[in-house]
Amino acid sequence: MTRVLATLHRWISIVLCLMFALWFTSGIVMIYVPFPSLSDSERIDRAAVIDISKVNSLTDALNATGVKTANRLRLLQYQQRPILVAEGDNNVVAASFADSSEIVKPLTKSDAIAIAKRFSNTSVASVSGPLSYDQWIVHDRFDPFRPFLRVEMADSVGTHLYISTKSTEVLQKTNRNERTWNYLGAVVHWIYPTVIRKDWALWDQIVWWVSLVCIIGVLTGLVLGIQHWQIAKQRGLEGLASPFSGWLAWHHKIGLIAGFVVLLWIFSGWLSMDHGRLFSVPNPTAQQIADMRGIDLSETLNAIQLEDLYEAAGAKEIELTALNKQTLVVARNAKTSKLIPIGFSQISDRGSLISAVEFSVSKAWPDNVVSDSYLVPVNDVYANLREGSLGEETLRLILDDADETWIHVNLTDGGLISIMDNSRRIYRWLFNGIHSLDIPGLVNHRFIWSLIMMLLMSVGLTFCITGIVLAFKKITKMVLR
Repeated sequence: MTRVLATLHRWISIVLCLMFALWFTSGIVMIYVPFPSLSDSERIDRAAVIDISKVNSLTDALNATGVKTANRLRLLQYQQRPILVAEGDNNVVAASFADSSEIVKPLTKSDAIAIAKRFSNTSVASVSGPLSYDQWIVHDRFDPFRPFLRVEMADSVGTHLYISTKSTEVLQKTNRNERTWNYLGAVVHWIYPTVIRKDWALWDQIVWWVSLVCIIGVLTGLVLGIQHWQIAKQRGLEGLASPFSGWLAWHHKIGLIAGFVVLLWIFSGWLSMDHGRLFSVPNPTAQQIADMRGIDLSETLNAIQLEDLYEAAGAKEIELTALNKQTLVVARNAKTSKLIPIGFSQISDRGSLISAVEFSVSKAWPDNVVSDSYLVPVNDVYANLREGSLGEETLRLILDDADETWIHVNLTDGGLISIMDNSRRIYRWLFNGIHSLDIPGLVNHRFIWSLIMMLLMSVGLTFCITGIVLAFKKITKMVLR
């Protein structure tokens, strides 16, 4: 058995020791330079105010898009005219002018230049595309809005804007510094080259299996390391004793400590690719979202009178949605959001809104009862994480099932955000707690957190370097034999 473990450890390490080192070095980069993203608040802040006075028939505008079953409906401003953007099944996105029900044609490069100039108040250097994929729009959240036009701005930081040819929106922004460092950071760390990541299923399998093999490599090394340490102790050696010499001794001694750090980090990183394999997923289903609304989104348009929209005057994004069969208009600006019930409504204040949410949840989960509900506090260890937090206006509803499932609903628009059962709460600690050291009392102290992360990663990297040296020596010996 020892011989088998030694063979497994040796060959896994020879093949993947460089991957181990790259994970640690790229992880250090990611502490300071995260993957580029454009926040919703910035996107909305830089959008144009919607000219509500020009809106004609929302129903005709939806029919013009050809979207049969809409999952999301929004009003935006484009070419000084209001447009209705409809998102449907199978990543379908289409837009039509809300003043004429004329379909919005795919953007041209001249359209993109006008949008980019208005968004950034900067002149344009060049436009490329349309692009289905590149490194910074490779995530599947961009799938419904492809293809994009990439606009290079004539500024000092090398800004690139990505504009959806379907929705007319700027949905991604990067600069030269972010792109450069992320090729050394997230692209390496997540095994994120475009050619791999654009095929989600391929990427999922590659990262999951590579991480699992790495876990086996570290586990076998730890077992062997402890065995050899015991052998050294039997020979009368003290402390972090090793029966080896040279680089192998350093690898053994450092591994007795760093090996556990490496194992925990690779294991928690492997869990980031779980996607329902071992733990539950937080994403609500389309049916649960529909049950919360109670009516099809096309029906909400029938309930909206054009004068109702004037309550949303000054908004830069207007979402048309529903909760418990009640049509709602959500008027958004960069930092504010206004919820407007349409027609006869029992939603008149915060208390009645919460009651409507509770009733809707009971319809979406008919086999359970809502036993309690409360606003998620800002210091909640499950909702406010370093790698993503729920909004301040999030209501947590607790079901009476065996898992004490939590349902999170956004009170600014009545939307279902996430589901968290016991499995998901355990996942929070095994992934976020270990991989990002997202631990109460530590994560909020940025300097101390960074110091500990750097120390642990440096120890892990040092250990990996000893493995690389040993792998190089082994390969060299085999070649020269």
